[in-house]
Amino acid sequence: MFFIDQLFIQQDHPDGGLPFVGTHVIERVDMETGEKLPPSVNQKILEGSFSTKLTIRCNGNRIRVEGNPSRWQRMDNLFGLTSLDDCIAIYNHILAKYDLPPFTKNTRAYHRQTPDGKSSSLIGNGAEITLIDWTRNHMVDRENELSFIRGMSSVAMGRGREAILKPNGMTCNWGEGSAWEMLKLYCKAFEMQLRLKKYKRSSKTTQDHIKYLETLIDYCEE
Repeated sequence: MFFIDQLFIQQDHPDGGLPFVGTHVIERVDMETGEKLPPSVNQKILEGSFSTKLTIRCNGNRIRVEGNPSRWQRMDNLFGLTSLDDCIAIYNHILAKYDLPPFTKNTRAYHRQTPDGKSSSLIGNGAEITLIDWTRNHMVDRENELSFIRGMSSVAMGRGREAILKPNGMTCNWGEGSAWEMLKLYCKAFEMQLRLKKYKRSSKTTQDHIKYLETLIDYCEE
């Protein structure tokens, strides 16, 4: 079963008139024609429980949200959300708090106007996903995570891409820095141990939270 982690999504509203959402706005003008361009609005960082974060921005025409909906307001995302509808429902709940319209599905597509000599591209009348991370849990024998990751790091993936093994040996990536696709393999128990150390330093973390994470780490290490 696959889960959804990172999800970046945006939607344009050609009629404009939406409220600005960000931390500051810069008005822009084309210096050659004097035409007023859509304003530039930087992103606003939303902080939730358990050190979770999302970013949101709206320049009056375009709404954009970036983050991990499976992690939002949760201590962990070992088992994340499995459908786009559930993820977008979380984002739409946040948009409503800023009086912004919800992300909607595309019902038709048309060709986007492009400069001369450039190939045409399609654009829909709904939301556009610009990045999505699909995640799947795998199991190996107890205490074999390190050797498994090291072994996999010697295997080339897709078009001969070589893996990059991180110094701690607990993570390797294929296609790191690619704007199209990157594959990542890492030890979840190790990642959660690092997170537990961070939670223990926070005054907001209760003993129940710590016990829950420790139980989850034990489950991952079995």
